[in-house]
Amino acid sequence: MTLELIVRGGTVIDGMGSAAFKADVAIAGDRIVEIGPIAAVEGVEELGADGLTVAPGFIDPHSHSDFTLLVDPRAVSSISQGVTAEVVGNCGYGCGPIANADMAHEVIYGFRPDLPITWRSVAGYLERLEQARPAVNVLTLVPNGQLRLGTVGAAPRPATTEELARMQGLLREG
Repeated sequence: MTLELIVRGGTVIDGMGSAAFKADVAIAGDRIVEIGPIAAVEGVEELGADGLTVAPGFIDPHSHSDFTLLVDPRAVSSISQGVTAEVVGNCGYGCGPIANADMAHEVIYGFRPDLPITWRSVAGYLERLEQARPAVNVLTLVPNGQLRLGTVGAAPRPATTEELARMQGLLREG
């Protein structure tokens, strides 16, 4: 792998619980390949980070970007804050499983009818998301809103035993 960038003299927080330390960071492709004192390499770009903090990407454990990552996979608001991974499916809102296609949009933040829902399962959503190539890594919860809406609908009542069993099956599949 050919070095592409050396970040010089930043305060490194490595995410492993160690105390922060001053170091250089060498990058090749999309990987950190060396941390420590790094000799100059002819033709390799250098970025001064003296007085700045260098850290791995941050995880947003409570994101609602499930659908918006399909609309605009650049994830500009996350990337610009150093977020490199998002957990979606929070608060019962999310993109799968879709057991009731007519009502599914009710529990999808940022839904737009010009981007049709072509999947039915969590796996199908993740395949569609992978095709979009989002700029962040994505982990998903199985949103309870889709489980209930797809099984009970909007009825303001407890789920029946059969409906609970169906929701449990959708959850296991997800």
